[in-house]
Amino acid sequence: VHVDSRSREGVWEAFKRRETYGTSGPRILLWFDLITDNGLVPMGSEIAIDDNPTFQVKAVGSFKQKPGCPDYVHTSLDKEEISRLCLNECYNPSNERNKIERIEVVRIKVSENKDSLQEAIEDPWKVFQCNDIGEGCKLKFEDSVFLNVTEEIVYYVRAIQEPSLAVGGDPLRCKLDEEGNCIETNPCYASGSKFDPTDDCLAPIGERAWSSPIFISSENSS
Repeated sequence: VHVDSRSREGVWEAFKRRETYGTSGPRILLWFDLITDNGLVPMGSEIAIDDNPTFQVKAVGSFKQKPGCPDYVHTSLDKEEISRLCLNECYNPSNERNKIERIEVVRIKVSENKDSLQEAIEDPWKVFQCNDIGEGCKLKFEDSVFLNVTEEIVYYVRAIQEPSLAVGGDPLRCKLDEEGNCIETNPCYASGSKFDPTDDCLAPIGERAWSSPIFISSENSS
């Protein structure tokens, strides 16, 4: 949540503005704004404009984690309990951030014609590769055909981090043929007769963050 104040009221007002975003787990930072003559219009907003929209995206990767647990966690629980509950792995950030690999933009043309749903949702509409050197990714883009569309258009973005290991990142663990087809699976079982307690089920995935949408209509539409 993007807040002006960390008070209860400040957080609630941000929720009402829909100035919120979600992640797949890691604490990625994400901003998505419409650029106007009067300043930035944040994610979650509804607005009517008379020109093609220009957007700004900024994403910063989550902190890379150090092994083990920081000392302060033992002020609440002893080491044996920490070991039992979380196998001695806690939120333990380093000073180095994961890099943002790419930004994906989704565009949805709002229409009452339900038969055109697949045409209405462009996912992704645009993809931008990031040259992140550890300080995040920032970019601008424009929808140059917005004024040619009569419907309201909804935009949101995804920020995808460089691959990192995650539990269950590849649940089926497919063996692929030369054409990329899955020809054999080696599932990661969480229980049952095939459960292997020594298998940590780690696989690389691109953790991500999703913005709230920006809803835009044309002031010139009838």
